[in-house]
Amino acid sequence: MFQPVIVTAWGSGSVVQIGDDVGMSGCSVTAMKSVRIGDRVLIGAGALIVDNDAHPLHPADRKRGALTPMRPIDIADDVFIGARAIILKGVSIGQGAVIGAGAVVTCDVPPYMIAAGNPARVVAEVKERGVSPALR
Repeated sequence: MFQPVIVTAWGSGSVVQIGDDVGMSGCSVTAMKSVRIGDRVLIGAGALIVDNDAHPLHPADRKRGALTPMRPIDIADDVFIGARAIILKGVSIGQGAVIGAGAVVTCDVPPYMIAAGNPARVVAEVKERGVSPALR
């Protein structure tokens, strides 16, 4: 069974920009400020990309409807985000980076690096692979 993709811009001035040839499988993208997804990005099932905290932490702030912290997210071209990964506010993910399944990304990931874990950290570099002779 397929899961829906949910893309939400909360409030006036919110921007969600999705590039060309992006593949999304049952993920959720939410922006109060800005989420930019580059070209040829793949986003796995159950992934969550959110540029805000959704609700204030303190009960009094929730009761009075206070705004929550928000910072833009930028996902460059050719990024692969694994299933059930979470990309939190203020994160930039560099071109060609890979985010492991279930990772919780709280800080920037440089280009062509593999980040995994909770919290996510760089664990390896994406190496260029030659094309198999059978595929030429």
